Amino acid sequence: MTAPRSALPAALAGAIVAGGLLCGGSAAAHPTPGSIAFVDFTVDGARLEQDVPLEELERALHRQLVNAGESAAAAVLRQEALLREYAGQHVRATSVGSAQPWRSSVLEVSGHDADDGPRARFRFALAAPGGVAPGSIALHDDLVAHEVISHYTAVYVRSDWATGTEASAASEPRLVGSIHAGRNDVTIDRQGSLWRGLKSIVGLGAEHIATGTDHLLFLLVLLLVAPVAAASGAWRAAKPTRGTLLALARIVTAFTLGHSATLALGVLGGVSLPSALVEAAIAASILITALHALRPLFARREALVAGLFGLVHGLAFASTLQGRDLGVAQAAWTLFGFNLGIELAQLGLLALVLPWLLLAAQTRAYRWLRIGGGALTVLLATGWLVERTLGVGNPLAQPLGWLEGHPLLLLFALAGFALLARIADRSGERSQRLAAHPSSSHA
Repeated sequence: MTAPRSALPAALAGAIVAGGLLCGGSAAAHPTPGSIAFVDFTVDGARLEQDVPLEELERALHRQLVNAGESAAAAVLRQEALLREYAGQHVRATSVGSAQPWRSSVLEVSGHDADDGPRARFRFALAAPGGVAPGSIALHDDLVAHEVISHYTAVYVRSDWATGTEASAASEPRLVGSIHAGRNDVTIDRQGSLWRGLKSIVGLGAEHIATGTDHLLFLLVLLLVAPVAAASGAWRAAKPTRGTLLALARIVTAFTLGHSATLALGVLGGVSLPSALVEAAIAASILITALHALRPLFARREALVAGLFGLVHGLAFASTLQGRDLGVAQAAWTLFGFNLGIELAQLGLLALVLPWLLLAAQTRAYRWLRIGGGALTVLLATGWLVERTLGVGNPLAQPLGWLEGHPLLLLFALAGFALLARIADRSGERSQRLAAHPSSSHA
């Protein structure tokens, strides 16, 4: 239920501007901090998360909430019962058209310190009548605004499967309205379809791979050894193109089967492991495969290892989708769409990388590409492993951030390497022919 990191500051900024416009000249001298609310729809209703300045709550309740030197968390914890009761009286929802009321309950009240001062965060559960969330709803929310006429709340839909609204790093919440004195109701339009929801979840799966540097690196470093064969504990002979393609197909298929299995268990069965353990295991899987690219550790068993490590990566994929309360049907479509997005992203990656990889594999310089790629990945994976197991800063965070921000440059570098290596080989072959048949140069 947490907001995307990039979304909350932007939404707060928008709320502050809106509040300034609403409050006129007096607000310009002392801007009044506003509230922000995020709605996440589920199969049987919705979850509402509202972030409210404690200063404004004090004005609404006509009492001091924060003592001198007290943190927001401590202040809210001390008066949790009061704030729960107050919040429960001021938030409700009804179905548009039928005006059927939804059941509202306060799940949690917590405090935190923000840049604009101490704040309280309220989490509500809104249960739809009949246990199935219908179309559009009317949200009534007069927290603070019932008493403080200058207060305002910006309301956003953060996730809604039916309308294709997804809470992710690449998407912003959808602004549906603002609440202030005299206007305490916001209508949330939910005109959606199965296609819109499925299209959005496919995009989320593709985004997860495209922005998941660790998942991409694991797959790429496994592909580095597909064109070569091991002999006497070292990488020696190059495989023919057909053998390379078969090896690649086995690796990608095994990885797909592995992550699909645990993704399904996570989404449909609720199976999960501590995220810290999963993330550390992913870093370890990348480190092992990178060492394998330098020297054979499991030659001719790459597909088996890809499948086993794919089980771990699938648990990480599943964490993105868990806790959504989608119901069986939507969960099944979500699993299908997310997995489809992952596979489309992987195939797109192969389409971009494979031609240059095959071209480079036919040159004598390929070993340097394998060694360089493996060594670089060892460094990156070691940094991740240290960060995820010891909790210290990643010493390679800055170069890694640069790599994440310039994927096309990396592709161009691979293409340039393959072309230059091929040109060098042909030039060398021509020089050898001329040396073997010097008379042919005068023909």
